[in-house]
Amino acid sequence: MPEHRWRRPAGERLCGRCLVEPFSFHEVRTPLIYRDEIRRLVQRFKAEAHLPSAQLLVALFLEASLVGENGVPDALIGVPRHPARARRFGFDQGQWLACELGRRLGVPVRRAWRRRDDRPQHELGSRARRRIASGMFGIASGLPRHVALVDDVMTTGATLERLAQACRRAGARRVDAWALARTPPPWLC
Repeated sequence: MPEHRWRRPAGERLCGRCLVEPFSFHEVRTPLIYRDEIRRLVQRFKAEAHLPSAQLLVALFLEASLVGENGVPDALIGVPRHPARARRFGFDQGQWLACELGRRLGVPVRRAWRRRDDRPQHELGSRARRRIASGMFGIASGLPRHVALVDDVMTTGATLERLAQACRRAGARRVDAWALARTPPPWLC
């Protein structure tokens, strides 16, 4: 298995958890901070399926130098909502984001599925997020070598980590994590 490295922006510090237990990702791209207007745009997109907000977020994401030195991945995989939750909200925002980015970048999209409909992540602490995420995702085998996972917001990284592990079991050798925004570190609040 290749060495994993997580590159952070210059001057940004790693938390203690990341120092002790690094992620399975090779690279994380989260160019926006989840606060103020970005937070409002993400919330409108998730709760109301407001596509103009999503289009703006995707444009900002792409403008912020999304593609690293390793180029475009072979496939994108959206972090899926459970089907019951997707029906309740009217769409699956992770899949929508993956499809929109795939269309704009000319990259195919593969589908993962969520096995359980657990409590919403924003209602849980970091330990609970890591605990419930175990075994949460499934994905068909035969993934291409390099995939990028797509989500709206990265908080603890537990959800993306579990999907990355499922992708590795399905044959991906390099897994990157792309999220529109990340929750701000405490020193930025």
